[in-house]
Amino acid sequence: MSMEKQPNQKGIIKIIILIIIALLILSYFGISLRAVINSPVTQDNISYTTTSSINIWNTYLKKPTAYIWNDIFINLIWNPAINNINNINNIKSSPSILTSPTSTPQTIHL
Repeated sequence: MSMEKQPNQKGIIKIIILIIIALLILSYFGISLRAVINSPVTQDNISYTTTSSINIWNTYLKKPTAYIWNDIFINLIWNPAINNINNINNIKSSPSILTSPTSTPQTIHL
């Protein structure tokens, strides 16, 4: 078995290196992240963004997302897939179903 590199490993290392370089550049120019984060303007912007995001989620996105997740993904994709996996496991765990001429085959729903 050969050990192939995962494509994401290089990406994670690049991101870490870029963050370190960005922190070094900010330090070189004397920019304090603590001072920037704690400034009243930044705190006001974070508060505004958080409030706006929650409002957009609750007003526009929550109902369609719940519908897509519960009624489409769970009911039409997830539950049938789990049922099929369970049916396949039941067939594999009882070989008498496959070899017995008198047994009726189980239906697997696709």
